[in-house]
Amino acid sequence: MTEEFVIRAATEADIRRVREIAALAWTPIFAEIRRRMGRELFSRLRPDGIAGKSDQIDEGFRRHPERMWVAEIDGEVVGFITFWVGDSEARIGVIGNNAVHPDRHGRGVGRRMYQYALEWMRQQGLEYASVQTGLDDAHAPARRAYEAVGFDIEIPSVMYYRKL
Repeated sequence: MTEEFVIRAATEADIRRVREIAALAWTPIFAEIRRRMGRELFSRLRPDGIAGKSDQIDEGFRRHPERMWVAEIDGEVVGFITFWVGDSEARIGVIGNNAVHPDRHGRGVGRRMYQYALEWMRQQGLEYASVQTGLDDAHAPARRAYEAVGFDIEIPSVMYYRKL
């Protein structure tokens, strides 16, 4: 059986499902961040935890609905991606929050969403695309997915904290 794959602009009706996918995607990431930072610092920086991340995605859609698209397989939303022109003068696009439902990992959904966003950027006359991700193990799948669609210019970064 062939699955019907569609990438389309997100609608208000998709937001509940996008929030669910975001929560599932960021749960292991937030667990890793909490492990590294400790509960006290993590709760100061992310007091709303996963709900706060879902709220951020929701708010982004409300302000700029044109910046979010979803991936559907057989009528079910299985992923989402946000992207925009980040710097029109430098001709750089940005891929922002994005995720694929864990049940659909390994089927090329993320890669196809990235390719779609990259093609949109080309059509806007952009010459580069950027995406930011973590260097920890929880972000390893995201790094592999970005590299699979050709992201190859890397600027590693580390953020340090200390208790005073």
